[in-house]
Amino acid sequence: MNLLDDFRFLPDGARARALDLRMRRSLAESLDHIAERCAGHVRFDVPAIAGLSQALARGELLPPSTFGLYSDLVIALSEDRLADAEALFVSLACEQPRQGATRVIPFDHPGLAAHRERYSRMMGCEPDSDFVILPPSPERAERFERELPQAMALMRAATPALADEFDALVSELVMVSGEERRGYQFDGGSCYMLWGALFLNVGLSRSPVALLEVLAHESAHMLLYGFAAEEALVLNDDDELYPSPLRIDERPMDGIYHATYVSARMHWAMGRLLESGLLDAAGRDEAGAAREADARNFAAGDEVVRRHGRLTATGDALMSAARAWMASGR
Repeated sequence: MNLLDDFRFLPDGARARALDLRMRRSLAESLDHIAERCAGHVRFDVPAIAGLSQALARGELLPPSTFGLYSDLVIALSEDRLADAEALFVSLACEQPRQGATRVIPFDHPGLAAHRERYSRMMGCEPDSDFVILPPSPERAERFERELPQAMALMRAATPALADEFDALVSELVMVSGEERRGYQFDGGSCYMLWGALFLNVGLSRSPVALLEVLAHESAHMLLYGFAAEEALVLNDDDELYPSPLRIDERPMDGIYHATYVSARMHWAMGRLLESGLLDAAGRDEAGAAREADARNFAAGDEVVRRHGRLTATGDALMSAARAWMASGR
């Protein structure tokens, strides 16, 4: 089976790596096209941009900032802001591949200084928005750096396939803090324009069970972004809003679809934890309660998706697999 057409519900590291490679090669193709169209009209370092494209085509681990810069470049060119486009080409030419495991850094890390505004904007967390992301305090960042290895060790022991998938999809975990606004606080998130980046509010103290569930949640969103690269998951317009089981405000169908599928993944992860024999009594109670809540959230979200969702073939295949898993009672 072609891994890119494998819509089965359970985590799969090899499939995640194939999706990641497709995202990087797709960016390389788009960058080549833009460079060709811009030649003679916009000044840029041709060898450097060609080298960047070649590195992406080889699947080298360019950071999420590369995807963000590219997205802003496309917008600048579409709006005929050629000076901005030239500046973005300069920044892209400076992007370098990285090696190794997921990089865990605070939002105020010097390496993100040039990208903080872009990251906030693309995450929908600008100063006047409902959600705001801020740098964490050093104490909270240090605490999270102690908590994360415990949760990842538990994930690798209880759900190794999920850990493999997480490693393939998440190249950068950005530690942030939130600020309550209008009844909301940023907990965590990701964005297809910043492929590979996961933002987590580390001001919220979490047990290993709770943190594992959050990581399962966020990596499932990234999996869906990877699948949606070739075909959207839903056909509903973004201005069509529906009641969301997980938010107090109405949401576009794409967001409700994501939340529903992700709830099924969280339910699966908590079930595997309960079966692992690795939890004490308190951990079992916590995982059991979370699993029940995830099942309720899936059912509520799926009711909205069934009633109002207009799914593409990709969206239908993925959600059908999630429904089958939830119906199995496993």
